[in-house]
Amino acid sequence: MPTKKVVHIKTTPAQAPLSPAQKKFNALIKKIDAHKQLLKEWQETFEHCRQDAMEKLEPLKKTMIEHQTAMAHLLDQQFTSNKFTKLQQEKLTHLIVELCEELLRSGDNDKLKAMYNKYTASDYDTEAEEEQMMANDFMKSMLEKEFGVTLDDDDFDLTNPQATAERLAAKVKQREAEAEAAAAARPQRKKSAKQLAKEAKDAEEAANVSKSIQAVYRQLTSALHPDREQDPTERERKTELMQQVTVAYGNKDLLKLLELQLAVEQIDQSKLSSLSAERLKHYNKVLSDQLAELQEEVMLKEDQIRMMVQIPPFEPLSPKRLAMLLKQDVQTMQAEIKRIQQDLRQFKDVKNLKAWLKSFRLPEPDFGFDPFFDGFPPFR
Repeated sequence: MPTKKVVHIKTTPAQAPLSPAQKKFNALIKKIDAHKQLLKEWQETFEHCRQDAMEKLEPLKKTMIEHQTAMAHLLDQQFTSNKFTKLQQEKLTHLIVELCEELLRSGDNDKLKAMYNKYTASDYDTEAEEEQMMANDFMKSMLEKEFGVTLDDDDFDLTNPQATAERLAAKVKQREAEAEAAAAARPQRKKSAKQLAKEAKDAEEAANVSKSIQAVYRQLTSALHPDREQDPTERERKTELMQQVTVAYGNKDLLKLLELQLAVEQIDQSKLSSLSAERLKHYNKVLSDQLAELQEEVMLKEDQIRMMVQIPPFEPLSPKRLAMLLKQDVQTMQAEIKRIQQDLRQFKDVKNLKAWLKSFRLPEPDFGFDPFFDGFPPFR
């Protein structure tokens, strides 16, 4: 494969400074390349994190759930088998209820539900349904406001972030398509001569822009057509390059087409530097559109990942931070498992349990509701 060469207009001391159009060309190329790299990094990082979560975090999570379940049953057994002061009973009740709530978020368990109902004198299923409705309503309202769409109840489910993110993206596209259709169907006033002239000019400009891409495409296909190549190795190389050309042309990826031209030495630095002002104008229009599409794609990918790993919109996020969050979750889970294993051993002796309860402080009552932080942190 040919080495990727950087598309960039350069100047030398003997030449005139770069024109505004040339500077814009270079800036657009740089931004497009950066967004391509960012999108690729997001995709690779998320896949790597997803794999690590399955291989490293999920087994730890399973172990933690087993230990927490054992702890809930141990505390319940000690509560019913021994005498405790009123304050100790209050503390034990809080710990048992909290454990049951956390465990039931991870999966259905009739014994834990019965334990929860016993210590709260209420019904877990009823409370969970009400809490889920509140969380769904809050997040649904926030996303509708953020993206300017209306989400049906079937479109939104906090228990399935990936499906929700996909439906949200589909709704955004549908909204944009409907807006375009409505604009097209709206009765149009009779256009002035000035408007008609502008439209004609815009249409001519669009045609010229399209021709600019077509010209690059045709030059590449002419040089790389594999059917004209006799050497098998070279034919295979040209076939692979032609596939890249076809994909790039279909995506209107001018940067990729120019990179391929440089790679096969169809153009060189001098030709890039001597592009006519008209051709440069057309190129800049294509590159501007390409950059806007990439920016939107990066934004949608980030929003999708935020939904999947339950990171709020206002929290800074990058591929590097995503990997760091996973690493932190693994380390936190390992430390929590070690701690609960030690507590399980200690609390089998009721004297140790009572001594520990003496130092344990009940948390202040919290009457608020935060759907972002009521539950497991990212990746859990």
